[in-house]
Amino acid sequence: MPESTQPAELDQVDLLARAAEAAAFTGAIPRALGLVEDALAKVDPAVEPVRAAVLLARLGNHLWVGADEGGALAAFERAERLLAGKPPSPERARVLAAHAYALLLSLRTEEARPRCEEAIMVARVVGARAEEARGLRVLAGCLGNLGDEDQSIALGLEARRIAEEVGDAETVMGTYMVVNYALGMLGRERAALEDAQQGYQRARELGVEHAMGSYVAVNVVSSLLGLGRWPECERLARELLAGDTWDGFGRHRALGLLLTRRGEFAEARKHVELARRLSPSFFGGFTWWGPTELALWEGRHEEAGAAVAEGLRWCAARDPDGTLLHRTSRWYALALRLEADRAERAAARRAPEEVAAARRRAAPVATTLDRLAAAPSPQSRYPWVASQLLLARAEQSRLEGRSDAEWWQAAAKAWERLEYPFEAAYARFREAEALLAGGASRQQAEIVLRAAHQTTVALGAGPLRREIELLAQRGRLHLGEPIDTTASPEALPSPAAPLGLTRREAEVLALVAEGRTNRQIGQALFITPKTASVHVSRILAKLGVASRGEAAAIAHRLGLDKQ
Repeated sequence: MPESTQPAELDQVDLLARAAEAAAFTGAIPRALGLVEDALAKVDPAVEPVRAAVLLARLGNHLWVGADEGGALAAFERAERLLAGKPPSPERARVLAAHAYALLLSLRTEEARPRCEEAIMVARVVGARAEEARGLRVLAGCLGNLGDEDQSIALGLEARRIAEEVGDAETVMGTYMVVNYALGMLGRERAALEDAQQGYQRARELGVEHAMGSYVAVNVVSSLLGLGRWPECERLARELLAGDTWDGFGRHRALGLLLTRRGEFAEARKHVELARRLSPSFFGGFTWWGPTELALWEGRHEEAGAAVAEGLRWCAARDPDGTLLHRTSRWYALALRLEADRAERAAARRAPEEVAAARRRAAPVATTLDRLAAAPSPQSRYPWVASQLLLARAEQSRLEGRSDAEWWQAAAKAWERLEYPFEAAYARFREAEALLAGGASRQQAEIVLRAAHQTTVALGAGPLRREIELLAQRGRLHLGEPIDTTASPEALPSPAAPLGLTRREAEVLALVAEGRTNRQIGQALFITPKTASVHVSRILAKLGVASRGEAAAIAHRLGLDKQ
């Protein structure tokens, strides 16, 4: 190539790289990838290894945002090899920090930490402040995974200060991500929300709300959801969905979960499915939460089982030692809840082999809980993780056929301390159920259930509210306010009323139709077997039939077995 043409050629590479960054900031990741690849094609790595390495690191960043984890890590590794043996430089620090960040997100913290520490050292040697801030941000994330949240927050704030000084918008946004995570793990959810809101406002000021700022915005949405501020959560989620931003997965996941908890299942399914399609491979643990919870609330246990299996496989692959509990602990409670639901239904059908199968499927999770209790990991002390583990233990007691009110109470209190009203209401619902089954006074159960009901009414949490109202009906508990018949079809006149059956007798008849014994009817309705027997005798007399089988046939014709 003639010497006179070299500057123009080099300028063209710079122009392509800058254009790629601009495209990425607007959320146009495929365009950014194409531009960086064009730039790389014009650089000979043997002649300009440092320049090629920087471009490869940029390529890795864009591949990562585009959900190509394997391609991103391969690009970073190539970049590092090109700089092996080269003297300290800002470029080397930049490549190391970028590679470390990708490894951190892949939950490979032990590989990430030495790289970001080296990046910080190199940056300080050569006076590269922007690269120092990037390394500090990643180290803050590593320390969060390793159980040192206070130091994580301190380093994250230091990185933010430096990044603001040097005008590095991307790193500024990254610090809001790491500080939000650390505050959340420490149980400081309101502080996490305030920091995220500040970060999203800063993203707008810096013009990066469609790029890194979109991740911060999703953190705002997630905090609003957790804290029970659902109208605000929905407004922001839908606002984000109206634009073209990086974090499509997070937006759809959060809105799908909100709609699931409100009982708007049809629309929830659309967002849950979109989140699944858009999910990066390293977010697998989050990907299947939505499908699992949706299937559980809809009672589709086979579908929930498939989603739980995917989630547990991801946990085994990404965290075989069970130490990264911020990613995995949610799965323990979900898996045990599913199997407890299955076991309860099987017991009602008098299918002991199915009960045993549910307990066998849950055995590995129970073993993990026992191991964590014997040798807690550093993350076990995080309030959010501890709440998940308490919830898992409570679900385990339900699976074992002896739902423990004390475990449910402990879980409820833990979620209440975190100010997570939906999770607390679910635990209180199960606590009241366990109290009734355990022979506690109706007044005691009523106090617990009434508080949970008030929360679900305030939130608009339709499916959980329905379960609470059904429990109140079975247990003859007063919730302190009229039941909304639009949310609870069971409050409508019973189709058995024309036959002279009371509502309680209609409930007993429905259970007779399921083939339940007097003892099982008593357990379901919190009455004694003798009282159940009296109800059955009255039902047979009112229906003018001689056997439970004939009564069941009438129940089937009335559709009572489907209520």
